Parts: sequence; structure tokens; C-alpha cells
Amino acid sequence: MKFPALLFFVLGAAGLAGCAHTYADLSTLQDAKYPVAHTAKIAVAEVKDSTTVDLATRLAGEVILQQLSALGWNLAPPDQADFELGFKVSEKDVPTTFGVTMPTISNTYGDVNGRPIMGTTFGDVVVPQTRNVNTTELAMTLQRLQEPKVIVWQGRILAPTSDARQYQAQFYRALLAHLGETTEGDAQLDGNNNIPAK
Repeated sequence: MKFPALLFFVLGAAGLAGCAHTYADLSTLQDAKYPVAHTAKIAVAEVKDSTTVDLATRLAGEVILQQLSALGWNLAPPDQADFELGFKVSEKDVPTTFGVTMPTISNTYGDVNGRPIMGTTFGDVVVPQTRNVNTTELAMTLQRLQEPKVIVWQGRILAPTSDARQYQAQFYRALLAHLGETTEGDAQLDGNNNIPAK
């Protein structure tokens, strides 16, 4: 009977401690005049010149096709499609402020009933520190292929590059899951919850 008791203790401790999750910043905008039905046929823009396009962008096209299929969208060649999905992957350093906990020591002076006392107090203080974080941004647009040939949806997702690489499929899927929608929030990458919450 010791094993079940130990298991419940470990699970309870994990629940109380909580888990840190990995999130990405996501936003999308849809033109209400041109709704995108899930039955629409979508062509993904081809990377035309592989000698000038970086590896991340070329590989992005493959992941986008996989995730569109997994989400149930109808893929088609440009001459048979209703929309064309364009995309761009870019990396940049973004200044980010973190709260860093620093230990503090202070001397305490006073008196008790006329008798002098002296001591040392230990504590913590949170100090803001700013440093550059390398981030990956995936930007997408959806354009009508019939007249008027206008962009009807655009979206972007941004996360630290290390997170975007570790959760590559989730990073792309989180944005594509909101194709044809307007939304803004944080998408969880390390789980199945890709609904923004902010």
C-alpha cells in the first residue's frame, strides 16, 4: 500500500507546484467582407528561387502544407484555388525585460527596554534587467485569387527562437488554427491548447 500513497503524494506535489508552460504571442485579422469558408481551396505560395531564400523559409513551406492538411483545409494548385497563402519567416533580437531576484542584506539597529540590539536581515529584491532575446516571427497572408485580388486575412506568431524550433509543428499550427479568424493572445506551444487567452 506504500506505492499508491507515494504516487498520490508525488502527483499532489506536482499539482501544488504548478508547471511553467511555453507560449507564443499571436495575432490575426480577417476582413469580414470576404469570409474564408473551411471548404475553400488554398494554394501555398511556392518558394521560387531556392538559391536566394534561406533554409528556414524553405522548410516552413513543407511544415505549412503538413499542418494545413492536418487541420482539414483543401489544398489545390494556384489555377484551381480560391486563395493563396503567403508566408515569411524572420529572426530578430528583441529587447526583453525580466525580473531577476537578487539577495539583499541589511543591518538592523534598535533597542529593547533600553538595551541596544544589532542584527542582520536577509531578504530578496526583484530587479528589472533588459537583454536581447533572439525571436522567430512567422507572418502569413491569405489573398483572393479571384477579383478583387486582395489580402483578406493576415496573421503572425512570435516566440523565442529556441521555443519555435523545439515546438516547430505547434508553432505553425497555432497560427494556422486561426486561419480566417480575428484573434489576439498567447498560444500555448507545449500542449494541445492553441486557443489564445489574454
